[in-house]
Amino acid sequence: MRNILISILLINLFLPLAVHAQGCMDASSDEGVNVVGYLQTQYQYFFKAEDDSSRFYFNRARMGFVGNIPYDFSYYIMFEFSPSKSGAPYLLDGFITYSRLAPYVKLSMGRFKSPLSLELNTPCQGLHTINRSLIVNDLTTPGRDIGLMLNGGIEKIAKYSLALTNGTGVSSLQNTKSMALTGRLTFDPIEMISLGGSAKYAITLDTLMEKQNYIRYAGEFQFKYSDLLVQAEYLQGKGFVPPSSDSSGSSDGGDGGGG
Repeated sequence: MRNILISILLINLFLPLAVHAQGCMDASSDEGVNVVGYLQTQYQYFFKAEDDSSRFYFNRARMGFVGNIPYDFSYYIMFEFSPSKSGAPYLLDGFITYSRLAPYVKLSMGRFKSPLSLELNTPCQGLHTINRSLIVNDLTTPGRDIGLMLNGGIEKIAKYSLALTNGTGVSSLQNTKSMALTGRLTFDPIEMISLGGSAKYAITLDTLMEKQNYIRYAGEFQFKYSDLLVQAEYLQGKGFVPPSSDSSGSSDGGDGGGG
């Protein structure tokens, strides 16, 4: 490559604890609104660039609100404010969850991260590099969508997510008819090992009434013992993916939840 990109993470503020949930952060109490945020600055330097592309900028600048509503409801709202993102500020995540049967079953409705891929569903503060890999960005687009999702499981044994969404990733009505079904299942055969898989099947009918469909599937493995962590993931896709007009862009729009 002619240009070599060096990305340096300078500051991470408002770092929350990672949780196994759809959003990056949970409400810390049952009283009132909790304000949460995440700020990440970056310096980008190009060698042999034709123009002066080197710069400081915000890779992620997010703020939102989480809270609980009596009884058995919670909400999660997150905005992206980074001027480096196209169309910012915009709604990154926004969903309401009914959790009467938690942790076995929870029902969420709104805009959330698709339950596809281990790396996509790793919250931004839990990533080991500043960005997600290119293959994850390409094959999980759109990383966020609007619809319904069931998730839950048995702690330390198995967890699942099943989502029925529009399939376009956009936050406004478009001149297409589509639907996507996405699911993810993980289980822990022993305390140190986690295995899982996920898949997505989508159908799109465009303005010319031409039917397009695509499928994505992934397998994942994680071994964790003390401070040693080994992760691996296989991700593959077949078929056409309609371009998303979502202002959040690709699946870095995936950084929020688990936004």
